[in-house]
Amino acid sequence: MSVEHAQRAVLATTILVSSLWWLAGLEAGWVLFVPWALSVVLFGIPHGAADHVVWSSIRGESGKFAPVVARYLFVMVMYALVWWVLPSLAVSIFLLITIWHWGSADATRSFYRAGAGWMTSFWMAASVLRGVVPILAPLAFYPEAVLTVVADWSSTLTEAQLAGWVPETETVVVIVLLTQCLWLMIMKHIGASVKIEALETALVTILLLAVHPLISVGVYFTFWHAWNHDRRLVAWYAEARNGIYNRSKRRDQIIIMAFTLVGLLALVGLMPPGPSTLSVYLIAISILTLPHMLVVWMMDRRGHQTSHLKA
Repeated sequence: MSVEHAQRAVLATTILVSSLWWLAGLEAGWVLFVPWALSVVLFGIPHGAADHVVWSSIRGESGKFAPVVARYLFVMVMYALVWWVLPSLAVSIFLLITIWHWGSADATRSFYRAGAGWMTSFWMAASVLRGVVPILAPLAFYPEAVLTVVADWSSTLTEAQLAGWVPETETVVVIVLLTQCLWLMIMKHIGASVKIEALETALVTILLLAVHPLISVGVYFTFWHAWNHDRRLVAWYAEARNGIYNRSKRRDQIIIMAFTLVGLLALVGLMPPGPSTLSVYLIAISILTLPHMLVVWMMDRRGHQTSHLKA
């Protein structure tokens, strides 16, 4: 079974099992947190743990990690300060970078698979169209669950305040379906396989609409977004012209993961009382995502001129 088939199987299985679980009237309980627990060691945290190698290779300074790590940490610290001083602004930034980062990752994969160049207006539009789904779709049928998590990110936000910004269920569903129809129109325009794109779009959309967001977003992040990026890293490491020689992706990831996990534990300890462990973890993910997004943007620019990205 190919990785793509395995990914689709994970999404389909999650939808099926969640449906049967709901029909049986069972309580989700701790099951809701399984995808997030797995993301710590499986694809989630690891998928950004080789950023220092990628960044240094893009700059033609392979092996010179100190300047890269310094820049990476600077971006993280600046954003962490925003979370500390202006958490409401930090939440808005988090949502925007998630829309772009997750959406552009899916768009780049599909554009490459279609043999189309990206970094174009169609690619940018497709990135936004796909990126809004993980953020907007869960609000259709699980607004309380979403708002509880978001409100937990900041003492200045309340579920009542946030609820005023949430459209009606019908409106959310229409917007989600419309954006994905436009996505498929772009896929057809660039010559992508409409059959494959329609299948994956249906799985992603149904997953994020129908399944509890703690499971659906966790599965999407871990077994779709992060797994896809890990495949991209395999191709990046395989190309000697990226300046990577005799390096082990797994070893690079394990080293950075160790520091990351220590940082996560420190963040949990430093956060003021109130936020749940999951909320603190998501804040940490956001702090890691901002510099990671910049690295992926550089990969996209480099990949537009080369063929390192493998489908």
